[in-house]
Amino acid sequence: QMALLQFMSSGLPRVAVPSTVHCDHLIEAQTGAAGETNPGGAADLERAIDINREVYDFLATVTAKYGIGFWKPGSGIIHQIILENYAFPGG
Repeated sequence: QMALLQFMSSGLPRVAVPSTVHCDHLIEAQTGAAGETNPGGAADLERAIDINREVYDFLATVTAKYGIGFWKPGSGIIHQIILENYAFPGG
């Protein structure tokens, strides 16, 4: 949030280099692993979206305005996302 606020104050219309914002760190694991009687991560995600709605809305709006990629809540662990989407052998 703070980095985006600082960027907004720069007066630049868009980012100069490809950038992304990933917000899964705001999801707090409380319910444990999913099972027959426990929705697990889905309940944690739902609670995080409800609690952090204003933050997520801000991040989504600012990233869209300035050409920044936005990984919405529940997209996954960023290290694995980078590996699956951007890494290549020898890169």
